Amino acid sequence: MNKMKSLILAGMICFLPQVACNAEGNHNTDKVVDIAQNAASAKVFNIADVKVNSENKAADFSWTENGKNYTFAEYTKGKVVFLNFWGTWCPPCKAEIPDIIEISNDLQGKDFLVIGMASERPNTKDPLKTVSDFASDKKIPYHVFVSNKEIRDAFGGIPFIPITFIIDKDGNIVETLNGMKTKEEFMSSINKVLK
Repeated sequence: MNKMKSLILAGMICFLPQVACNAEGNHNTDKVVDIAQNAASAKVFNIADVKVNSENKAADFSWTENGKNYTFAEYTKGKVVFLNFWGTWCPPCKAEIPDIIEISNDLQGKDFLVIGMASERPNTKDPLKTVSDFASDKKIPYHVFVSNKEIRDAFGGIPFIPITFIIDKDGNIVETLNGMKTKEEFMSSINKVLK
């Protein structure tokens, strides 16, 4: 039985690097995917205060946009939220972004929001500029935030990326999707809560 557990664990270790990167910025694949070029540019922000909520509730955080303060809770009120933690350096993250852009465009006008949470490497000199340049180049149409330790801790530590949280209209985390997913896999999870 121990041999079987060892084989399963070895298989998981071999598989995971193909669909996720660890949160420190290490990855084992060089696959890069070109991202759709027909979407509007993203808005990228730093996170201000983070408030941890109960275990199944999404954490709240604030930011400043056009001189006005916003909170995640008020911005997403009454919406199903697709919250994707990713990084500009992470090949599996970049591979799923075209599907996420399509989902954002397809569900525009519904009670639905896509939000990106970019987790940059600790040695990145200017994370906001790095993420802004990437989002502008790829024409990401949804809000993107540069994550910090507080927001990652508030969502359970984020041991690897990509990781996506599906949050219902009441702010409850209803599903956590670990690793890279396809549009079909994402939509299967979204459709369970988007009515």
